[in-house]
Amino acid sequence: MNIKLPAREDAAVDMAPMIDLVFLLLIFFMVASVVTELEKVEVEIPKSQYGKVPDDTKGRMMLSVDANNQIYVGTQPVTTEELKALVDAELDLNPDTRILIRADERVEYKTCKEIMIACGEVGATDLIYATFEE
Repeated sequence: MNIKLPAREDAAVDMAPMIDLVFLLLIFFMVASVVTELEKVEVEIPKSQYGKVPDDTKGRMMLSVDANNQIYVGTQPVTTEELKALVDAELDLNPDTRILIRADERVEYKTCKEIMIACGEVGATDLIYATFEE
């Protein structure tokens, strides 16, 4: 038994809910991007001829070092010993944790070496330094 329904010429799609949803998503991503930018310590990243920005920074623990050789995890200033404890705790939660180091171009090599040694002592071996491509 085939039942044919008459075609409705007055049927239309209401676009108002879809437009509301698009505006809500737009506002959400604008706010989320501003919050993400506020969570960084201001440093002057060095330029490098072969510098590459990693495509995926998810799963990376962000360390920053300012021009005064102060180390930060997120925006919290830490000592080398505190850094080791934080990296170790992060590795316990996620053994695949990778570390992104944002060091100011005026940072002494001694500080960078201390960071690499501290990370290596607790088992973090995937370190990358942030640079800008020239």
